[in-house]
Amino acid sequence: MNSLGVFLSNTESYKFQIITKYLSGKLYRDQAAELLRVSERTITRYATNIKNKGIFGVKHGNCNNKFNQKYDNDFKFKIIDLYRSKYFDFNLSHFCEILLEKHDVRLKYETLYSWFSKIKLIKHPKRRRRKKHVYRQRMPQEGLLLQMDGCHHKFNGKDEWCLVTAIDDATSEIPYAEFFKGETTLSCLKVLEQIILKKGIPKAIYTDKAGWSGGSKRSEFSHFQRACNELGIQLIYANSPQAKGRIERSFRTIQDRLVPELRIAGITDIDKANGYLMTEFIGKYWNKKKTVQAFDSDSAYTTLDPWVNLNEVLCLKYDRKVGSDQTVSFQGQRYVLSGGKTSAANLMATFQIDFNGELKVYVFGEELTATPVSRPQYDIDKKPAIEKIKNKELYLNMAYLASNLYGAVWDSKVSGKPVKFKKSG
Repeated sequence: MNSLGVFLSNTESYKFQIITKYLSGKLYRDQAAELLRVSERTITRYATNIKNKGIFGVKHGNCNNKFNQKYDNDFKFKIIDLYRSKYFDFNLSHFCEILLEKHDVRLKYETLYSWFSKIKLIKHPKRRRRKKHVYRQRMPQEGLLLQMDGCHHKFNGKDEWCLVTAIDDATSEIPYAEFFKGETTLSCLKVLEQIILKKGIPKAIYTDKAGWSGGSKRSEFSHFQRACNELGIQLIYANSPQAKGRIERSFRTIQDRLVPELRIAGITDIDKANGYLMTEFIGKYWNKKKTVQAFDSDSAYTTLDPWVNLNEVLCLKYDRKVGSDQTVSFQGQRYVLSGGKTSAANLMATFQIDFNGELKVYVFGEELTATPVSRPQYDIDKKPAIEKIKNKELYLNMAYLASNLYGAVWDSKVSGKPVKFKKSG
């Protein structure tokens, strides 16, 4: 005959001792109820179970019962092998969704967690001690406030791209996002252009004090800030990343989910990644599963006026003074201005560069024709008018030094940092 053993936990052993004392008359029922912190009716039920089943009466009724939804080991190991071979960089919640969408397998998160935790396959997020902060309510309407920022990451696993995007504070909707080679002024202006074309003009944009947004030392050189002023958009600057936590948390989710999805789809090109980003990830996942309903259903986006030309607003603009000979210098090139109704001498000319790199020149809103002035090629081997240059190497070194010094002075004016330039070798 096989011997039968009963394993009791501390709680079950304590319960058995108290009920035994109650049955032997050493404790009253109200005393036993107070010790076990249950009702007197429950004490009676415990006592009946122990009378009928003995020590087994303190065990739960489902003890040693098999679960209805129990999976065999072959199926379990098949799921684990699938995760290890193909979806190793997916988090557990993402893997649950992929199993249902791609493989038609429905498993609970708790079941996968139980399986994966035993073999240490759980992808835990980085946990740090959080600083105390005050919860801020969402804006009541969409379009009142957009949080905008750029995220640098190796989304394709090898090249570092910058994801420039904006998220609505009221609904968490991402109206537009795009990958770029860097976080430049033109890239941010392009994202703003697409948001205006798709949704309208937002009331305010919440961003950090980056150079492209006109924050800190770049306040007088920001084309993005100038464009927002012309469109009536208020720029609000955050003093810390935690202040714009909604978009910072979205970057964490995007990096966690989008990187493995691009790997599974075999996408390494930035153009194909942008197509997948807007149609699949944002269109079918984020804007359907991660958004909430705004408190006010009315939209705060403003429709763009038909007489406003976005190409003339969302661009780079530089002001230069025209000389008395109708010429003006811009980016190392001298231009002759013509085609105006009056003389442009001693006036301010505005050089405008759009997304395609096309250059236009305006004086008091009138577009002029800018013709580059070709400089004569100077051959130092030929004898100049005054005297022939005796030291050709010295002449080239001095020209190189003067050019670097000019560029260093200009960079110092823009950034506010001390003048630094490289000397010639």
